[in-house]
Amino acid sequence: MGDYDVLMAKTRAMYGKLLKREDYNELLKQKSVGDVVYYLKHNTYYGNILTDVNEGEIHRGQFEKILRKSLMNDYDKLFCFTHGKIRDFLKVIYLRHEIDSLKRLLRVLETKGTTSTAEESLIFLKNYDPLHIAKLATVQNIRELINELKGTPYYDVLRPFLNEKDGDNLFMIEMSLDLYYVNMVFSKKKTLLSGLDAETVTRSLGTEIDILNLLWIYRGRIIYNMDRSIVLSYLIPHRYRLPMDLIYELVDATDKDAFMQITAQSRYSELFLSEDSRFYDLKFSEYMYDFHRRMLRNYGFSIASAISYLYLKEYEISNIVSIIEGIRYGMPVETIRSFIVGM
Repeated sequence: MGDYDVLMAKTRAMYGKLLKREDYNELLKQKSVGDVVYYLKHNTYYGNILTDVNEGEIHRGQFEKILRKSLMNDYDKLFCFTHGKIRDFLKVIYLRHEIDSLKRLLRVLETKGTTSTAEESLIFLKNYDPLHIAKLATVQNIRELINELKGTPYYDVLRPFLNEKDGDNLFMIEMSLDLYYVNMVFSKKKTLLSGLDAETVTRSLGTEIDILNLLWIYRGRIIYNMDRSIVLSYLIPHRYRLPMDLIYELVDATDKDAFMQITAQSRYSELFLSEDSRFYDLKFSEYMYDFHRRMLRNYGFSIASAISYLYLKEYEISNIVSIIEGIRYGMPVETIRSFIVGM
């Protein structure tokens, strides 16, 4: 069998187990986090990871940790069905979850919140031998956190912020971590991938970057009226199908109508059709969800089969979290439904 025959078969099988529309409809009927856990435990593939969980006692933080562990387990499964450069590249994709774990802790520290439960958010960092997770979860400020990252690439990324006052540069710190990830992916793509594999990664990450840059320009210029030089300085320096001259036009847009007229010239025009800008992030998620379903269907005999499956699994976890949050805050079912990606 070819390099991708087994991987495609595995990802298709895993994709077939993801939650269906009827599962989401049932989850929307539940009245508590425990009810959601009970349904997933007895009616879906999550039963394998929820076997020893008492749904009557589990709290939201524990449940989210289990969901993240499920995603990590899927990475482990795919690692088993890949080898050589393909496996090495999947390990690079894994970095985005490590970075997300760090961001969670950074936000806790920035808001002066308690880090006593932060260890639950660091599940994706456990593969780093130099890190002592229990100690990392007890740091008191961002400076201490950066120092605890010594021995990892993240220390080199964040070391310039050691002398900054906590709370002043959280946005810049997060942008630095995101840029590190993007640069790493494009760098490793050149050395590890070729042909269709390289093409699908360029298409996947490039599309995501284009949209993130569009959202950033919209927020920076239209919502917050930030100086154009600042907006340009924080753009992710990689483009796919967003010409630089169009970016300059968007940065110079004087209002929302002008911005929308300019985006109408791009392939991403549908993302900004809503009159309510609060839904742009949801539109982005819907766009990327459909994108990865197409990639999984059309490019199964490439690394896209693994990458797109993992993205779809992330959206599923995000959907479950949206449901339990909606239930906790007593939101109407139809309001919760509107935040479920793929429905």
